[in-house]
Amino acid sequence: MSKPATPRDGISVVIPVCNGADRLEKVVPMWGDALARLGRDYEILVVDDGSTDTTAALIEKLAAGRVTHLRALKHDSQKGFGACLKTALGEAKHPLFFYTALDYPYSPADLAKFLPRIEVRDEVLGTQPDLISGCRTGRPTPALVSWIGKGWRLLWRVALGLHLQPLPAWPGLRGYLYGLFVGWTLGVPLADVNSKFKLFRIAFLKRFPIQSDSDFVHAELVAKATFLTSIMDEIPLSPAIALEPARPSVWRDFWRVFNDPDFGNPKSPIPGEPGAPTPLEVPIAKADTIHDEIGPTHITPSAPLAFSPI
Repeated sequence: MSKPATPRDGISVVIPVCNGADRLEKVVPMWGDALARLGRDYEILVVDDGSTDTTAALIEKLAAGRVTHLRALKHDSQKGFGACLKTALGEAKHPLFFYTALDYPYSPADLAKFLPRIEVRDEVLGTQPDLISGCRTGRPTPALVSWIGKGWRLLWRVALGLHLQPLPAWPGLRGYLYGLFVGWTLGVPLADVNSKFKLFRIAFLKRFPIQSDSDFVHAELVAKATFLTSIMDEIPLSPAIALEPARPSVWRDFWRVFNDPDFGNPKSPIPGEPGAPTPLEVPIAKADTIHDEIGPTHITPSAPLAFSPI
């Protein structure tokens, strides 16, 4: 059995950003309001990763205005998400270290679910979790993947008596394959390892150096937590709306071309049919004013010249 610990540790919230001025002005105040409602010490560290737009000026404006406890950290050139975490780790003041990003509509309200979980103390081991990671939800799992997963779990249940849990959410094909790769090679147990919504104990992060400057830092931190036998958990996040309008599926056109390839000449529209170009009527000058080298051109003055555009 476990029980929640009584101390309410302060939290450092890290937001790396590169050329994100259009989103920063909306997102950072939302985090400021959400953190103020938690009833604990906090700070917001915005790491400007070599932005070339108005990000730096906007951060200063927010810090001087409505967002309290905001500090700006800056890189002279773009170095990557992992490098931003290393910079923030050296400046963080509180025992809890949380990071997020602007490239996905993460909800600040979800952080309230993470804090009680990381402050639970195991009565047997006497330790607390070092890592709580968010799992993005809202994307439907393909039927084929769902049936393969059911068959795989049934096989393990019958053969070895193991009760495997299904994926908490579908991370997309690329995310799923990447998760399998880092799971097999590094022992990463998370379904959505690349989620940029993670809460750590800063004492855990200071046990080892962060080697990755790039987005691989997400997998590195979880892999090292696994190697050090840290307690960790993965919590589903609030479903997010699509970031962009849905694009037509390429597979529909793939099967159309694959099953019935058309190599015939394109059909030209017949004049008068729907889709055919409309003839243009162009008035010309009177006949008695037009001459050429052969002689006068006899054209009825009132008759328009009709032609179709090429």
